[in-house]
Amino acid sequence: MKTLKRVILESEKVFENVVDGYFRPREIEFDISDAVILGLLENLINHSKSMKILLENNHFASLDTIQRVIFENYVFLKYILEKDTQCRAESYFYSTKIKEIELLNNITEDSLEGFKVREFLDLKKDEVKEKLKAEKMDENYKTKIYETYRKEFGMQRPNQKWYNVDGKTKNLKLLCEKLGLTVEYSLIYSILSIETHGKDAIRNFSIEENRVDLINMVKSKELYLSMSAMCTLESVRLIYSYYDLKRLLKSFNTLVAINHSR
Repeated sequence: MKTLKRVILESEKVFENVVDGYFRPREIEFDISDAVILGLLENLINHSKSMKILLENNHFASLDTIQRVIFENYVFLKYILEKDTQCRAESYFYSTKIKEIELLNNITEDSLEGFKVREFLDLKKDEVKEKLKAEKMDENYKTKIYETYRKEFGMQRPNQKWYNVDGKTKNLKLLCEKLGLTVEYSLIYSILSIETHGKDAIRNFSIEENRVDLINMVKSKELYLSMSAMCTLESVRLIYSYYDLKRLLKSFNTLVAINHSR
């Protein structure tokens, strides 16, 4: 547990360190790619903190889902920072905007499904648009987002994965293969996806004739700790390397190594 705690503690300093060590000395401002990179790390850190809290209290039920998100963020960061960083980061950014548009369309559409969703939320169509800040999502905005995604990044359709620029990387498994993360995918994503999709729910029960017992699933705390620490650790290293913060990278590696050896 102490390694993950230390990694989280040091990773929370990354944003400030990047600002002070890279942006301020050069007197430059964040662009979309910087926001995506540091936003992905922030999301990863927050989920690692949730992982730590659950493990400290011996709650295992949601760990697989959380670990999957941590791993996805690490994979996305690794892909973005590998090369063509600005293009890849902006592709990710525009894909999230398309998802926002699709969410708004689904909730506000004049259909039975749209009506039921609004009824469940106890919101009228205008109230949905207000809460989702839909005034910014007029037809011109939507057209610009879709056209940019198609023309700037070579996407054939709006729902094409943002990392599938070559048309051959259609899912996360193929992306992991491209990044040399096949083993990590098999250990983390494939196994954890079973629980994420609810396919292993039946394993929590022992079913015999006229009797159903709940089984207390015992999972390896160390497995989750090591996986979360690895993803967070490597993500921080990638970001420090990308922004050429060699002193901070060396210091980070030293602090983590010292804590790990204790």
